[in-house]
Amino acid sequence: MKSYQTIGSAIAHLDFGAARDMIGRWLASRSRRKRWSAPENVHDDFYQGVTRLADMRAFFAKTDAFSAAPEVIPSRIDGFCYVCQREQGFVVDTGLIRRDNNWRETLTCPGCGLINRWRSSIHVFEALVQPAPDDRIYLTEAVTPLFRTLASRHPGCIGSEYIADLPPGTETRLPSGLVRVEDVTRLSFVDRGFEAVLSFDVLEHVPDYAQALREFYRVLVPGGQTLISVPFTFLDQTITRAEIDSEGNIRHLLEPVYHGDPLSEGGVLCYHEFGLDFLDKLRGAGFQDAYLLCFTSRKWGYYGPHGMFVGRKR
Repeated sequence: MKSYQTIGSAIAHLDFGAARDMIGRWLASRSRRKRWSAPENVHDDFYQGVTRLADMRAFFAKTDAFSAAPEVIPSRIDGFCYVCQREQGFVVDTGLIRRDNNWRETLTCPGCGLINRWRSSIHVFEALVQPAPDDRIYLTEAVTPLFRTLASRHPGCIGSEYIADLPPGTETRLPSGLVRVEDVTRLSFVDRGFEAVLSFDVLEHVPDYAQALREFYRVLVPGGQTLISVPFTFLDQTITRAEIDSEGNIRHLLEPVYHGDPLSEGGVLCYHEFGLDFLDKLRGAGFQDAYLLCFTSRKWGYYGPHGMFVGRKR
């Protein structure tokens, strides 16, 4: 009803261009519902949607042959790069694998330069959402190869970085160029401004990630989707490693863990390691439709168990 009222108001003020745009967006949101892939109808050769931890464990047990590490770690592993659309020899950071078996952060494609999780994030996004050429997409990073690749494939893609002493919505010049500044807990974007919101390995660094999810919901159009990857524990409950106290200071509940940060040599603190209860947080933010997408593939070079949380704004 609200959409009709907004369109009617634009027509009443003789703003036919705005009215035409609103009608077009409303019709697009109607057709976008057909592109939603619910857990029960996600069928492909490398992923499956689940809402229960038992289903996730069963999926990865069944596909273990695809994610198991070779006995001898090679310097390259052959596969098909989705981004380059050709066979490639993915480069293995053997030191990284021997240290913690973290396949997601290696297997770099010599063509596009993207590691395992970046290539798979683009693949899953385009396969699930099937973005239209004029879709507006928000990605919660802006100085990475992942953002540059997505922006080159989708002109409506906007990225941002968090810089504590700068207000959301401003721009700052970094070595990589002019970059938009945003705080995911208080985005400067208008309501219903994007068809997709993407956040890949970012929310673990946000103390109030539940507020970030509410912001993602706010800025999505009806029928819009969010895709989120975070460190996953394979447990039901999220582990909180650190929090902000009433005086604004960091309080460590567990030994501090820092992840790589393109903006800081010292890394960025990890506040959370997420469990399946992240689905409850998505639903609490307004996403009535939410599930965890599980995927792994030797063919595409997606070694290791991958998880992507998916939510739709009805």
